[in-house]
Amino acid sequence: MSTNPPDPLCGKVLAERFEILERIGEGGTGVVYKAKQLSVDRVIAIKVLGAHVSTDPQWVKRFHNEARAASRLDHPNTVRLIDFGQTKEGLLFIAMEYLHGRSLRTEIDKLKRLPPNRVLRIISQVCASLHEAHNQGIIHRDIKPDNIYLAEMKGAGDFVKVLDFSVAKLDSPDAQVTRAGVVFGTPAYMSPEQGRGVPLDARSDLYAVGIVAYEMLTGKPPFDAKIPTEVVMMHLRQQPAPLTSAPPPLAAIVMKALSKEPQQRQQTAEEMDTECQACMAELFPRQTPSGVQRQIAPPVAQGAPPVAQGAPPVAQVAPPPMAEQKTMMAEAPAVVRNAAPPVAEQKTVMGVPAPKLSPQPSPQGSSQRTMSLDAQNAGSAGGNPGGTQLLPDSHGVVAYARERAVAAREGALPEAPPPAGVMFWLAWIVIGLGAGLGVHFWLAQHPGTWPWANF
Repeated sequence: MSTNPPDPLCGKVLAERFEILERIGEGGTGVVYKAKQLSVDRVIAIKVLGAHVSTDPQWVKRFHNEARAASRLDHPNTVRLIDFGQTKEGLLFIAMEYLHGRSLRTEIDKLKRLPPNRVLRIISQVCASLHEAHNQGIIHRDIKPDNIYLAEMKGAGDFVKVLDFSVAKLDSPDAQVTRAGVVFGTPAYMSPEQGRGVPLDARSDLYAVGIVAYEMLTGKPPFDAKIPTEVVMMHLRQQPAPLTSAPPPLAAIVMKALSKEPQQRQQTAEEMDTECQACMAELFPRQTPSGVQRQIAPPVAQGAPPVAQGAPPVAQVAPPPMAEQKTMMAEAPAVVRNAAPPVAEQKTVMGVPAPKLSPQPSPQGSSQRTMSLDAQNAGSAGGNPGGTQLLPDSHGVVAYARERAVAAREGALPEAPPPAGVMFWLAWIVIGLGAGLGVHFWLAQHPGTWPWANF
């Protein structure tokens, strides 16, 4: 029984600063190791490229230029590049953060299909990572499930890390499919323009994101064949099968990304991310984070003019869940909506001077008292009598105190006054007692004035 020979790099120190601990993976052009960065004593991942890449001067120059560009990326959804270089022996290496979790490829192989809410969350995070890269002039060119990592983070659910920025150009076994130019990528995820070997822009990556989304929803990419060039031709000529099993809003996003012509797709990663967030808010409103609500409907800026009468609502989306309203109100001046906020949020709303409103339908239920005052109080505060308005803090406190004092006085009074007859006799008793006391003191000072005084 034969065994694989031990890896010659395990136990060695690479570039005098990385101790190779174990081999954890390999690809067509290199091997990935778990290593320790000796200067700070932390675990990292190192990708060591093969000799056929490291000894080619053109590849070396290309590698250094692109690695420097990738080192500027610091988005949370992008794997962090720690270091790169070339050893004395001529080996090119890339040191990256060590991740705990699993690749999206492993997750698809295990579950076959992912639910739409997970697909939207994953794609949104991939787009967030690509948005930063595209702004830096970096085109990934090899977006696929193998390069999307689901990192394990407490309480974060699917926290995406996009791998192999720019380096993906060096790691593509099926890359060269035309002599018009060197083409990098994986055929199943190549855009039509990528297959032609023409210059690419950010929209090529968005096509690949659409392929990944399609595969998450169906369990397989839209085009597949045994020969790589056949797959490339399918991308150029064939339309993918409709996504009948996916919710229509999500299917529309994916099929738009898979348009053959770049100008018919989403034009930026940010646009695609916004579409995913809006779709999430529409299909799964209770699972939508507060940040999504703020991006779709940003709060009114400080000092913005009051809401005009007859103006449309601030946003055409449902109000965020109760638990999220406190966060949104703490970040910006209060946004007055047609629906009243919960009673518990009264103090937060009134703590910020709110714009005057034109009359609107009164809120229903117990929250009506929170949002509106009676016509008399509203008029005294300078608002529209009978209208719904939020008073500034001092006016609100005075009105509330006055209301509570009146209620206290009314509660302290007896329910009904005593009968008139009782009050009549009580008055005569008091008068009689007063007269008797007066006579007593007068006689004490004038003895013998009355005949019966000596009795």
